[in-house]
Order: sequence, then structure tokens, then C-alpha cells
Amino acid sequence: MKGLITFALIGVLYPSLTLAQSDLLDVNENTTVRRVEFEYTDADRYSPRFRTAELRELTVIRGISRYRWFRRFLGNSRSEDDRLNPIELQRDVVRLRQAFREAGYLHTHVNYSNSTHDRQKNQVVIQFSIMQGPPVIIQDVGFFADQGFLATSLDEQLRKAWIDFRDQTSFDVGDVFTIFEMVQIEDQVLGWFKDQGYAFADLKTSFTIDSLYNAADISFHVDTGPPGFIDTIEVIGAPDVNRSVVLRSLPFQRGDPFSQQDLIEGQRALFALGLFSIVQVDIPPQPQDQSVQVQVNLERSRPRHVSAETGYHQREGITAEGRWSHRNFLDGARTLILTTQIQTGLLATAGVGAVSSRSARAAVALTQPHVGTTKLRAIIEPFILYERDPLAQLSSRLLGFNRREYGASMTMIYGIQQDRFITLRYNLSRTTSFTQSISGDAYDRSVLLLSGTLGWIDNLLRPTQGFIVQPLIEQSGLIESWLGVRPLGLRYHKMQMKIGVYIPISQRFRFSGHLKAGRIWPRGSREITLYSEDGVQRIHSQFVQPTENRFDALRYYIGGADDVRGWSTGLAGPKAIRTGPMDSVDDGAERRGVYEPVGGLARISASAEVQFQLGGPWYGAAFMDAGVVSSQTSDGCSSEYFEDVNMTRPIPVQCGFTDDGKLSLSQVKIGTGLGVRYDTPIGFIRFDVATKLNPDPLDLQSSGDALNSDEATRNVWYRYNVHFSIGQAF
Repeated sequence: MKGLITFALIGVLYPSLTLAQSDLLDVNENTTVRRVEFEYTDADRYSPRFRTAELRELTVIRGISRYRWFRRFLGNSRSEDDRLNPIELQRDVVRLRQAFREAGYLHTHVNYSNSTHDRQKNQVVIQFSIMQGPPVIIQDVGFFADQGFLATSLDEQLRKAWIDFRDQTSFDVGDVFTIFEMVQIEDQVLGWFKDQGYAFADLKTSFTIDSLYNAADISFHVDTGPPGFIDTIEVIGAPDVNRSVVLRSLPFQRGDPFSQQDLIEGQRALFALGLFSIVQVDIPPQPQDQSVQVQVNLERSRPRHVSAETGYHQREGITAEGRWSHRNFLDGARTLILTTQIQTGLLATAGVGAVSSRSARAAVALTQPHVGTTKLRAIIEPFILYERDPLAQLSSRLLGFNRREYGASMTMIYGIQQDRFITLRYNLSRTTSFTQSISGDAYDRSVLLLSGTLGWIDNLLRPTQGFIVQPLIEQSGLIESWLGVRPLGLRYHKMQMKIGVYIPISQRFRFSGHLKAGRIWPRGSREITLYSEDGVQRIHSQFVQPTENRFDALRYYIGGADDVRGWSTGLAGPKAIRTGPMDSVDDGAERRGVYEPVGGLARISASAEVQFQLGGPWYGAAFMDAGVVSSQTSDGCSSEYFEDVNMTRPIPVQCGFTDDGKLSLSQVKIGTGLGVRYDTPIGFIRFDVATKLNPDPLDLQSSGDALNSDEATRNVWYRYNVHFSIGQAF
């Protein structure tokens, strides 16, 4: 009854419109919308301004979605969503007209007279017919000052810069006129003059539209005012913070030419200190002369802060972190942070035949901002780490920890912009391995690393447009060579590059692509002479203990939630079956073992993904990944190796592999799959199901089956892999 009354009211209020939609006269409150269509009736004369997908975003009326069952399952759809709402139908007509007007089309007509009603199913097909009409074209645009044309009122140097900016920014004669773009130009012009030192620049815009000829004339009147210089900087609030800390964070000082961009950068720099919850850097009302007063309004955040958080990683299981921080340690905006991180391994899914990782780390980090410049900060961090490295043999120690590392890192970070920075880090540490075959192997690491994050993306956590480049150069032993002393521990050169590209295809679809490449050059590595029942063997040291354990963490691997997703973490490419004491009992016992990825001195991997919106914060994804590492399987692997010719001192060897750092296209692993994304403030929660397109025999077997079966026993389900992760795959 309510629906009939509503339609009766519409018939009174809009008699001509209702009569025009005669096929919808007998709808009722139970009528549903089968689908919504859009038609440009003058498309042969004027190119459509909006695509169909954009028109759907402008309207509220929705048809029955092909994903309705899925959206209802997610709680994003109700039965009422598909019902015809006559009020919203009328409003949609107004919304469409308004959108075309704002886009510069003054004579657009919208109706739904061609809509149809299936009385048997009580369903309607809404068809919006759009006669777009011609756009309003700009026939003249000018920038003026009190003395005439704006350009002639500026000095020669500024005039040239202004003309270049104007030609890149403003309308051109023949462009379509829109209010939105006019407001954008106003903001850009005012911002440009304020960046040139005109703190009190003002702009007024006037325009006339000839609706008969669909032409527009626009005039921008700019009053630059006098050029300004910073006279005083007033800091208000947060009295317990040393004023010198605030002033040195600002990229300007008294006597400098005024720049609006400097005010914005100063506000960002003060926020980055972590001392304040509110920061405002602005110019208050004042006489408009050459002396500019800047006001900094601050509100202090708590100097001490305790936090705890937990999470989940597919390979590491449940994780936890506790943190205590002092945001103004010993004054000077220094930050002292005590951190404890635990990766429990609980509920981890490392993959078929693989071992999950586990670690406990404690660190004390002291950050010193403003090292010579506001863009440079230094961090010193002593730490201690215990871990169960899945790439190394197991240990009988507490929680299975097979490695301990302690040391300190010194880091310098130069921030170009918020999402662009360069990092220089030196790490000095001592590592001790505790494995079943080699216990107490201790070695030092002296590593110098230079890395950066460059490019531009619209959002660091959920990028949809732009590109990002992350180069890295790492060297071990360089500092010692500079000092003329013997190198500590490992010696190598390492280079890698990560590139991410994000392209919006439409409002519902977007593309992302990633490329990762890297190469390691070990220094001083050599072949080692070993002895076996098959005779003398020459094996590269990177496959012989303890060197193999030492380089495991440095080598490149492919496979996992952020890489070639058809495989578990690191298991795409060659892998060894690592056995332990329980695997060497009498012949009648079934042998066990775990897969250990061999990795490589070089790798390259790439992925392509298309995301599409399902509804609300839910997205679907289709992806394809490929990658390869440089290691390859080889023949002539003996069962046991010895250091001495009498074969009395056995030594663990990862035999059956070679690695010269060269990549082979025939070894490329390819996977594809589908996924679901849930958008959160910290990034996407990702659930992916992937399949291996070209698996090796071991990819379809458990490690136990591979050890105990004479004939290959393959499980078709091992072809598929499931990944659960948080964040962008990069």
C-alpha cells in the first residue's frame, strides 16, 4: 500500500513525467529492478562524456547483481536493495543531469521513458535515455592584475616562470568548461604565487557563459600583494618542549623569503618528531606588508608510550610485539624505544614438507633527528636474536632455536619526501649456529647496506596509481678493507632491485605489476676437496657446512605469499630433502625429512594482478606469477662425505646442486590463481588460492614420500597452494 501511495504522489507532483513512463504505472512495493541500462541518444553527434561504469556510480538504483548471493553472504546486500524505489529513481534523473552540468554540458536531458515492466515476474528494466547535447567550450581565458595583463606586471625573471606555469596549468581555448577544473586552477595559481613569496596573494574569478552558443569567457584577477619575508616565528603550546627543537625542524628561519610549501614541509617535519598530537603551521591575520608572522600551534602527545600488538604470518604463525618508547629522551626530540618481538610458529603453515620459523628478538633503539639537516636522522640499535631458521638443520635446544645473533646496527635515513627516502646502514654482529651436526659454529658479519625507496604512489598502504622503485646494494668486508684490517666473517657483494607499477583501469578495476631481480657475488669462495665411497669430490663451499648455513639467509628464494604464489615460501625451484638422526635408523623404519629450498645466487621474478571491487571493502583478484633462481640440480651425489682421506670426519653437504649465478629460462616456475581482498586501514587482508602450472616431481610429493618411495607417488592436491597475508604483495 505504501508503494502505491508513493507512486500516486509522484503522479501528482510529476504528471507529465509519470505519463511518459506509462509502462511503469502498475508497479508496486514488491517490484524489483532486473537491471539498469544507459543509452546516449545523440552519440552519433557528441562523444559520450561518461562511460557506462561511471554512470552506474552516479545512480542509486541498482539491478539484481550477478554476485548478489556472494554480497549477501558478506553482509553487504539486503533484499530491499533490489526493489524499485520511485523517489530514488527521480533523484537519479536529477543526479545525472547535475553531473553533466558540472562536466560542462548545460543542455543534457535525461528520462527513463523506454523502461519496461515484466508483469509476470514483477520486474522492471530501467533504461535511462540521455540526450547529452554540446559542451560549453572556452573561447577566451585571461589572467589580469590591476595594471592590465598579469604577466606584464611581473618582473622579467618571475614573468618567464609564470608563463611556463600558466601554460602547463590553465585552460586552453577550445577546452570544455567545468566548474571543478576552474576551482582547481584557482588553488594552483594561489599556491604558486605563495610559493614565490607572495604570502597575501588573492584571486577572484569571473566568467560568463553564452548558453545560446555554448561558449564561456573566464577572467582570473590576481592581486599578488607585496613579496614577503619571515619576520617572526611564534610557537604556541607544548611548553615542555625545547623551542630550539621546534625551530630547527622548520625548513625556514627569520629573514628567509616566504614560501607556502615551506610551511607545509615544516608541519610534516614536526609531526615526524612524534612529540605532538596536533601541529598547525600557518600565518595568522596580520597587516599585509613584507613582514610575515608565522604561527606554530602545537599540542603535546604523551612523552612515554607503551604498546602491544599481535598478528599472524603464514610462515611464522602467531606473532607478538611489545614496545616501550620515550619520545623526548634526554630532550632534543630523541626517541628511545625498547622492543621485544616474538614469532611463535603456532598455527603456521609453512607448506608441504617444510618447517615453520620461530624467533625471539630484543632491541634498544635510540633515534637522533636533525643530523646536520632536518631531512637526516640517525638510529643506533643494539640487539639480540634467537631463531629457529627453517633453512638450517634442527636443534635440540630450547624451542628448537638453532641460531643466536647479537650485535648493533647504525642507520642513517635521508627523507626526500614522505614516500621517498635513502637509507645507509652498517651492521656488526656475531652469529652462532646450534645444529645437530655442527654446534657452536661462530662467525662475524660486518655489512654495509645502501637502499632507497623512490618513485610516486598515491597511498603507501593501498597503492592504486603510480610506481615505486626500491634498489639495494649490500657489501660485507668493505669497511675492513678501508681500515686495512682482516675482513670479519662473510665476504660478498649483493645487488637487487624491486619495481612496482599500479594502474587504475576503471573505478572498479585496477592493475598492479611487480618485478624483483637480484645477484650475489661471494668473495673468497672456493671449491673444497672432500672424500666419499665414490672417490675424491670437488664441491663448492656454498653447499658445504658450515658455509652453507652462513649463506642460507643471504641467498635469493622464490615462492610464497609475496612471490610466486603457486608454491610455499621459498620452495619454487630446486630443493633438498634434509634428514636428521631419526631418519638414519634401521632399514625397516620409515624415513622422514623436510624440504629445504636451495635458493640461488641470482633470481628474477614477476607478477601481474588485476583487482576488481565486489562490494564495500571486498575485492576480488586474479593473478599470474613467474620466477627463477640460478641453482640447478646435478648428478654424482654421494650419500656421505668426509673431510679426511681416511673418511673418519663426516661433514654435512647439500649435495646434488650447482650454482654459477646464471639464470635459465627452462627453470622458470609459473603459477596463477584467484584471491579475495578485504580493505582495512593498515592495508589489504589477502586470501589467495594458487596453482602450479609447471611443477617438478618433488612439488607433488611430501618429503617423506620422496624419501621412501621407489616410484613417484604424486598427490594432485599438492599442485594447489593457499596463502593468507596482510599488506601489498611487494
